[in-house]
Amino acid sequence: MKANMIYLSIAIVSIFTGCKNTPSNQEKEHAQETHQEDIVSINRQQMNAINLQLGKIEKHNLSTTVKSNGRVELLPQNKANVSPLIGGIVRNIYVIEGDFVKRGKILATLEHPDFIDMQQQYLETVNQLEYLRQEYLRKKKLYEEQVGSGKDYQKALAEYKTSNATAIGLRAKLKMLGIHIPTLEAGSISYGINIISPISGYIRFVKVNIGTHVEPNDEMFEIVGNDNTHADLLIYEKDIQKIKENQEVHFSFPNMPGIELKGKIFSVGRAYENEAHAITIHASIEENNQKLIPGMYLNAHIMVDSLTTDALPEDAIATEGDKHFIFVKVDEKENSGTNADTAHASEEKWYFRKTEIIPGVSENGIVEIKTLKPLADDADIAIDAAYYLLAEMGKGETEHSH
Repeated sequence: MKANMIYLSIAIVSIFTGCKNTPSNQEKEHAQETHQEDIVSINRQQMNAINLQLGKIEKHNLSTTVKSNGRVELLPQNKANVSPLIGGIVRNIYVIEGDFVKRGKILATLEHPDFIDMQQQYLETVNQLEYLRQEYLRKKKLYEEQVGSGKDYQKALAEYKTSNATAIGLRAKLKMLGIHIPTLEAGSISYGINIISPISGYIRFVKVNIGTHVEPNDEMFEIVGNDNTHADLLIYEKDIQKIKENQEVHFSFPNMPGIELKGKIFSVGRAYENEAHAITIHASIEENNQKLIPGMYLNAHIMVDSLTTDALPEDAIATEGDKHFIFVKVDEKENSGTNADTAHASEEKWYFRKTEIIPGVSENGIVEIKTLKPLADDADIAIDAAYYLLAEMGKGETEHSH
């Protein structure tokens, strides 16, 4: 009886010892599933269909950027508000909104009796000026010969100088109004004056009609020179110290997809804009596009620093939730725990491990990356199909769950 009890105790101990040291089938399957979760495989046909390319992590010189928003603007010398120098009635208008005009082009003509009176006064003054000049010279000679009085000589000199000053003033005013003086002195009086474009550009507004009476301060036309647009950007307090002149800027436009232009900062503001705690900077726009219109919104990336770092093309990175991944090619022997090898032993397949990374700065489609775990220096990366591989992995997980 005692012997039987001893045998029974040994059997029970053996059973518990075996349970402690030998993994169950469920544990083995869980370990294989955990290994497979990060692995995706594609066959030769899939590779050819997506033209999958392999590459390696390389060193790139990338620029860190400051992002900003702003608008297309004009320098003051590239914008003109046209007003007459003297009041009058609009008799002719030669342009419409949107027309391109060159500097010196006639935009409109004005008429008013005062124009004629001014020209008449000038001619009368010029004609009388010659008489006063001769009279002044005659009395000067008499005075020098002690025949005439000094009082008469001084009076003739004063009248001549006064008339000459009047003629000079009227001549200057008439020139400003666009009157051709030699034609006028030949006896041809103009009935109106021309309103001339002071710059080359596009007519933005026409604010008068035929018959409108305009005063010297009334705006008749607005002209903008779109060939010389620039960008006005707002830089907030946290980024101000990073900004300086001659930094390169890349521009994109919300209403012009696909168009990207470059420029450089040429002026940095020295005072805050209202209560925004931001300064305005001005940047040129190189290779200026004729479609740019003053007031148009734009986005800007200002290149402030450069660094040499590990980087990959942006197509090599897939985002899932708030995490970012690349796909590293692994040897078939590293994937020996998968069921795919036995299912299609004769079919050539490539295997990739989903590997989490942290992206950094990006420039021209190249992204800085930081790996959470070290990779081999010669590791092959899928550089142009990250989202396809992520989708394939998702399919595999769905099929496995069923």
